[in-house]
This record gives sequence, C-alpha cells and structure tokens, in this order.
Amino acid sequence: MGDIVGMDLAIIVVTISILLSGIAIGLGRGFGYKKIESFGVEELFQSIVNGAIIGALAIIIELIKGISASLVETECSTGDAIAEVSCVLTDVNNGVFSLLQETVKAMNIVGYYQSLSLNFGSFSIQPFVNLESILEILTSQANSLEFLLVLTALNINILNFFAENALLLLFPIGLVLRSFFATRRLGGFLIAVAIGAYVLYPAFILIFPVPDYEINVAKASIQNFTTNENYAPWPIIDLNDNNAIASKIDNMSMWSNATEPVDLSGDLTVVTQANSNAISKITMYSVFAPIFSLIVTIVFIKELTNILGGEIGLSSVM
Repeated sequence: MGDIVGMDLAIIVVTISILLSGIAIGLGRGFGYKKIESFGVEELFQSIVNGAIIGALAIIIELIKGISASLVETECSTGDAIAEVSCVLTDVNNGVFSLLQETVKAMNIVGYYQSLSLNFGSFSIQPFVNLESILEILTSQANSLEFLLVLTALNINILNFFAENALLLLFPIGLVLRSFFATRRLGGFLIAVAIGAYVLYPAFILIFPVPDYEINVAKASIQNFTTNENYAPWPIIDLNDNNAIASKIDNMSMWSNATEPVDLSGDLTVVTQANSNAISKITMYSVFAPIFSLIVTIVFIKELTNILGGEIGLSSVM
C-alpha cells in the first residue's frame, strides 16, 4: 500500500493509536484503574476498526483503478482514477483552448467580410451583410468555449487539491478524530470526504465519454475554412485592380464558374455545426459529469458518515 499517497501516514496513525491504547491498558491493569483499562480496550478496538478501514480503502482504490482502465480507450495516466481524470481534463482543456483560438480566427475573417462596404459614389453596398447572423453564432460559441475553459480549469484544480490532500491530510486526521467518542462523527465525516473525493468523484466522471473526437473534428473544420486561400482577406495591392473585388466575390460564391468553386455560406454552416457538436460534448464532460458525480459523492459521504460516525464500539458489538 506504500504506493498510494498518504496511506503510509494513515498506517502510522493507526500504529501509534494501537501503542497508546496498549499503554493505557497496561497502566489501567497495573494500577488497578478500571476506567483507564476500559478506555484503552475501547481505543484498541477503534484502532482495529481504523485499520480495517485502511485495508478496505486500499482494496477499493485498486479496484477502481482497474475499472477506470477499462472505461477509457487510451489511458492518459498510469496512476489511479483521480490522476486519470485530471490528466484527461488537462487534455480537454488544451483542446478547448485550441478550438477557441481557431474560432476567433474564423470570427475575424467573417467580421471582415460582413463589415465590408463597397462605395460607388452615389450608392454603396455590403455584399456580405447577411453574415452578421453567422458572426453572432461564432461569437456565442467563443463565449461558451471561454466559459467551458474556466470550468475545466476549475475542475482540474479541485481534483489536484483532493489528490494532494484527501489521503495525505483529511484521511489521517479523520482516523485520529474517529478514535475518540467526542469527535467520532467529525472524524467519520472527514474519512467519508477523503474516500468520496479521492475515489468516487473521479470514478463517476470517467463513465462519461471524452470529447476528444468532437474537438478534433471541429478544429479540422475551422482550419479548413481559415486556411482556404479563397477566404483570405484581400491584400491592399489587389484593390488597384478594378475587377479584383468582383472576381473575389464571384469566386466565393457557389454559383461561380471557377474550376473549383467554393461555398462561403455552406462552409460556415459546417463550421458552426461542428462547433456546436463539440461544445455540447465538452459541456457534458466538463459540466454535467462533475455535477452528476458530485451529487452521487455527497449522498455517499452522508451515508458513510452515518456509519463511521455512529456507535461502533466494543460494547455494541458484544
């Protein structure tokens, strides 16, 4: 169990409590103090219960680790469930950031053409004014990606906090407090929080599909649009040609007589659709999955607190 972070400390806590209870039993018998002896016997029993909790937790962690490996197609981390989820969320966070960058590039191109105005002296026209609705969709999607970026980073920080402190701090403190009658319920609560946050919370997130495929499809769709030379804004030197603007507009239309005509509105529709699909999958993994897992974990913590914080004493067993 030494490879599980914080488990060594928990074993040390139980070992010390066993030694102290043995000392209390010896003093009580040696000096004839029945209360001290009874206290030592009770604390020895609680130490045995704490040891059983440690053993059960180690088995559960290894079991969840095996189940987690079967839930993911490609393991992101060689650690336990919480390390796997943290690694996956980091990859998702990087993918969301890349998708946001590509979406902003597409917004710049669409915004350029949407605001383009051709002045013919007595009148002026905006040939791409109808792109305003597409620009609004891309802007909304960029805002959603920024929001998801924040939530994903928050989830990563929460997981890292519990990965560093659940077994190393909360669990040992809970074992100590659970050994005494006055703080037994608080100790049971800390143990339940440590187990729930370290094992159950990440395990239930892993049952949801990772949105890597949808993110990659959306990025490829936007890159096909932003790297298409037919959609590149005109260099200033091209404006010296009287036919430059008309030729450019004609070539960007699906009605063009060019050898390989392009469809601006059609390509933008594909971009927005791929983005919407990716955002929905990211929302499922970065928002709905943590909320669902949190609800299950809270119920688990409540029930386990009632068990560990209840009266599990030698007298009740006898």
